[in-house]
Amino acid sequence: MRRQPKPMRPGRGASGLVSAVLIAVLVGIVATGVGAMTYERRYRDRIYAGVSVLGVPIGGLRPLEALERVRATIGSAALPAVVLYDGGGGSQTGAHWTVGARDLGAELDLEAAIAEAWLLGRGGVFRYDMVTRARALWRGYDIVPPVALEPITMERAMRPIASQAEHPSRLAQLRVAGLQARIGEGQAGRDVDLAATSGAIEEALRDALGRSQWGRTPRLRAWASKDTVVPRLPTAPLAVPLIFCDTLPLATDLGAAEAAIDALLRAPLILTLPSRDAGGVAPRRWAIDEATLASWLAIAPATGEQGATARVGIDRQELATYLEGIAETIARPPREPRFDYAPDTHRVITQAPGQSGLDLDVAAAVEHVLAAYDAGERAVTLPVSVVEPRVTRAMLEALVPLEVIGEGVSSFRNSSPERLQNIRVASARFHGLTIPPHTTFSFLEHLGPVTVANGYSESWVIYDDRTILGPGGGVCQVSTTCFRAAFWSGLPIVERSPHSYRVGWYEPPVGLDAAVFFPTVDLVFENDTDTPILILTEVDEAQARLVFRFYGRSTGRQVRMEGPVTSNLRPAGAPITEVDPTLSPGTRVQVESAHDGIDVTLVRVITAPGAEPVREEFISRYQPWPARYRVGPAAPPPDGDEGT
Repeated sequence: MRRQPKPMRPGRGASGLVSAVLIAVLVGIVATGVGAMTYERRYRDRIYAGVSVLGVPIGGLRPLEALERVRATIGSAALPAVVLYDGGGGSQTGAHWTVGARDLGAELDLEAAIAEAWLLGRGGVFRYDMVTRARALWRGYDIVPPVALEPITMERAMRPIASQAEHPSRLAQLRVAGLQARIGEGQAGRDVDLAATSGAIEEALRDALGRSQWGRTPRLRAWASKDTVVPRLPTAPLAVPLIFCDTLPLATDLGAAEAAIDALLRAPLILTLPSRDAGGVAPRRWAIDEATLASWLAIAPATGEQGATARVGIDRQELATYLEGIAETIARPPREPRFDYAPDTHRVITQAPGQSGLDLDVAAAVEHVLAAYDAGERAVTLPVSVVEPRVTRAMLEALVPLEVIGEGVSSFRNSSPERLQNIRVASARFHGLTIPPHTTFSFLEHLGPVTVANGYSESWVIYDDRTILGPGGGVCQVSTTCFRAAFWSGLPIVERSPHSYRVGWYEPPVGLDAAVFFPTVDLVFENDTDTPILILTEVDEAQARLVFRFYGRSTGRQVRMEGPVTSNLRPAGAPITEVDPTLSPGTRVQVESAHDGIDVTLVRVITAPGAEPVREEFISRYQPWPARYRVGPAAPPPDGDEGT
């Protein structure tokens, strides 16, 4: 028995179709969501697909990778040349100049382009971002970087062009003929407007590069072939007109300036130096004649009540140069007085009175003269000041009783009469000198030139690598003794040089000497105390010793010496014999003794109340020094013994 099929209920087929559609839609939504999530995860730190910069694809790259790729491809590519032409109607109309865009400072802002690429599809609104990403994937989006000119490079490239294309306006001429002013008419000119021209060049480059835009062709067709990496840059030169601005003559009313010139040149300018009893200054007078004043005229553009004019004055530099010459003629440094001191009676005795100095303040004098000119005056008193000595007898008497704050002693036993004479002369230069508070003391400054004319005798002196006869042998005995006084006073030693080799007169101790050589090798130390120091010297010929004593007020410093420590002994070497034609035959004279080379280190330890001890090293490196002899020439053979 056959079963009859059950009849379908009405509407059941339609319901199945709806379910199928819904399932398909749901699957599509899920697939789209999964695809979108996968796409987003793939590009979360990368630029979205389809983006390029001037035709260089960068989709799928991280920003730094994209920047490197664009730089590698576009960075070396040349922007188009710029042809600047003169269409301004001047004498250079029709002229043109071709300049590379990069020579004008044109640069593509690739960083800005990469930043724009990164933000594409990341606007923050999901539905819009999805559309943008899909559109970039389908059509592609090409970004054009901003372009700008670097101002300094552009100005440097434009300067020679501007100098040819422009011509300056000519001011109404104000000139001096003889001693009278004359006025000539001015003429308009034109200048290159660099800012406007720069803007025109940038606009031309932007137009040539185009704008960022969506692709017109679906990229599905482009995917059929390889992406191009040839940058999309224009190659044809860009014609850009130079932009000019008219310049009008500034000076339109020169009548007042003409009158000012005539007034300045009507009579000489008189400079006076008044007498000063305190400084022993005699009155003096200098007249600057009209011709000199005419050569000093300074004319500059200015703005007056009725428009542009000219300002007339005296050239500051010319005036200052003239006043500097006057300053040299009247300048006189103060002469410090010299004093003696009697320790038993505590009396300060004036050996030689001081003298006030004179000083012309050139800067102030310039202002005085210019102010007088503005006021229409023809006579100016120069601002000369009297400079008093820095140490006075009253200052020393306020410190009585003076204390010996440091003493230096050396022996000159067995010195020649010439050497002893030089010691007397040099030490006398320092007897009675004072060192003002907080000043440096230069030995050479007070010693002066060492010459026969100044009382020095010729004696043996160290010069370069040998000992020679010359004026001043023995001066280093004085500098060494002075150095020792400063050493034991605890004063800061600014400059000190040891001798080239060891000298017996300066030992013991080895390493406590100071060489000087006028005018280059000096001994310099500082009075870092609040009171002046008086220097007294003593040449004790009976004991063959030289003494330097520094008098002042004790600061409580205690000085002790550690060492000397010697090292690096080097033998003197073989004696050196030289023929001296001034000696008689057979005569042999030793002029230098042998001295081994040695390195010496002394340490000065200074202890002051309330302060940590200060340790200072004094290092001396003495060269090995062979003995030197001078011998007379060989005696000629007797007559008849000559060979044939």
